[in-house]
Amino acid sequence: MLDSTEYNLKQSVIYQKSIDIFRLTRSIAAYVTNEKSIQSMYLSKRESDRYANNLVMDSLGLVPKIAEIEIQQNPILKLKYAKSLQYFIDNLYNNCMKLEGTKIHGKDFVRMLRKELILLRRMHKRYVKSLL
Repeated sequence: MLDSTEYNLKQSVIYQKSIDIFRLTRSIAAYVTNEKSIQSMYLSKRESDRYANNLVMDSLGLVPKIAEIEIQQNPILKLKYAKSLQYFIDNLYNNCMKLEGTKIHGKDFVRMLRKELILLRRMHKRYVKSLL
């Protein structure tokens, strides 16, 4: 049986979008870096590997941050945490732009991620407004 917190997370559109973005960033990173592991990308000297690693790590941090917001009971803290989510979204977008600027194959996938991040930004703005 699902508890109410787990149910709220499964119903949250922004939470589901963040999971989709994580899956997409991991797939793009695997494609761009020829299936390197996170540790290999981190240790790599190639610029594209480092940007791909940053994308995956930032998108991985996005999911628990949204879960933290959803379970927060205090409305003031909930709003504060929700506003801080903008930092992660902006960081993802900037790393996406940097990765697109490097010489990689699969720039179409990176552009698709950028479009998804724009949608996430819009969702985030609506989400914060709903908390006010």
